[in-house]
Amino acid sequence: MADFTQLNIKQRASQTLKQTQKMSQVQIQSLNLLSMSAFDLRNEIYSQVEKNPALEIVSDKFESGEKSVRERTIFSDNMRLASASAAAKKASDDFQAALESNADCRESLATHLEHQLNAMNISKTQHDLCIKLIQNLNENGFHILSPYSFMDRQDPSQTEDFLSSSLDIVRKLDPVGCCVKDSMESLLVQAKIAGDAPETVLFFLDGRLDFFDPPKTDKIRKKVSTFFRQREQDAQLFGNQLADLPVSEDDFTDEAIEDALAYIKKLDPYPARNFGTDQPRFVAPDVNVEKVFEDGKTAFKVTMRNDFLPELTISKEYQKIMNDQKAEDFDQGDGSEASERKKSEYRFVKDSVSSANVFIESILFRENTLLRACREIVAAQEKFFETGSDGDIIPLRQKDIAERIGVHDTTVSRMANKKYISCEWGIFPVSYFFSTGVLKTTSLSADEETTKPQPALGDDSGAAVSKEAVKFEIKKILEEHRNDKKSLSDQKISDALAQRGIKVARRTVAKYRAQLNIDSSYNR
Repeated sequence: MADFTQLNIKQRASQTLKQTQKMSQVQIQSLNLLSMSAFDLRNEIYSQVEKNPALEIVSDKFESGEKSVRERTIFSDNMRLASASAAAKKASDDFQAALESNADCRESLATHLEHQLNAMNISKTQHDLCIKLIQNLNENGFHILSPYSFMDRQDPSQTEDFLSSSLDIVRKLDPVGCCVKDSMESLLVQAKIAGDAPETVLFFLDGRLDFFDPPKTDKIRKKVSTFFRQREQDAQLFGNQLADLPVSEDDFTDEAIEDALAYIKKLDPYPARNFGTDQPRFVAPDVNVEKVFEDGKTAFKVTMRNDFLPELTISKEYQKIMNDQKAEDFDQGDGSEASERKKSEYRFVKDSVSSANVFIESILFRENTLLRACREIVAAQEKFFETGSDGDIIPLRQKDIAERIGVHDTTVSRMANKKYISCEWGIFPVSYFFSTGVLKTTSLSADEETTKPQPALGDDSGAAVSKEAVKFEIKKILEEHRNDKKSLSDQKISDALAQRGIKVARRTVAKYRAQLNIDSSYNR
């Protein structure tokens, strides 16, 4: 028998303390509304009004005609509840019409192509297929779905050759080079349709455009030589018969390569760029910044622009029911069907009013957070609002604003999403005023960017300048040297910035230059 006295039994008790935070439905709704644009919030308001009979639209300044109050039927023994009124539906229709009237006024690509197609003398079958191909193009003029998916397999006349001829018809319409899979194919199609492209140009455009990276003649010639040598080696290794090419290695002289490069530069990789889109784009400013003069000094008044949003209130009828009746009035019910029905009606009214109050409070939270944050942004970027110059944007993080208004960083991130500020210089997205900082004279790597600006919020006298300010300086430098015989390289721009106390590496300059849509020194 085991001697249990020799056993050393140890008991270990462990306790883990874990703190979790769950968001309530009210908080979730508040944050969801905060992240919405004015356009989305307007739609959400009308959606909630239709769902909740306790919500009413008092007025809608964006609505044309007289301002109408949403009408509802009152409770009866059968508890009839009306949905959105005809006035609310009319307001929605008017809003849609306003959106369409503010859309891109340029003719869309599809409309432009269809007008030309309708003037052509082709069969109905081919016309219908061409229409399908046109409707399948995105805003760049490229295929959305495979063209083969639009062929009628039940029609024996719709062969691959028939599809190919239909593609050629659309591609030759103005603008030439649409109805292709990508920009590479568009360039090749444009060159073939022009009919004057040298064979060297067609060689490069047939999937070999990367030979021009970098666009230096000696390096391009080496890549061409490597291509032909590798082609012959593969043929000997695998015993394949070489396919005939209209060009040979000897055709690629320095002059021929330079001519090919110049020809390709004349082509447009995005021929549909000058046409409008079918989808309207509408921007409604959320905040207005106005310059005022107080006591002889310039100040900025920041206000909400709520004219785009309907004004909400709680239904007076529902409020009256809540005030006249209380839950305890139904506790002494006799259990009859009428009594139970009135209990159900009261609970419905109570839940509807509670939900309506939460929704209105969430909108007020959105308005309050947005207004407070924008006031801090204006205070920080005051110099920009005075001058309107990109060079006066200082480094500013969302975390800085969050700390000033006492919210979490993610709350400011939601606030900045799809929100716009209107001022005398135009309409700007809120996110435009948040910019990382680039260190001034520093021993760190020149390519390092910092998200920790040294100066206090709104003070641009410290050791960092914003990314927007660096871009502004790059544009100024290029403008100053516009008439130079030789264009400034990215390294020269970096050196010029260093002389102005801004240290950024050459590759950082190249990145900012690309964001400004400025070509490299070779192409300028």
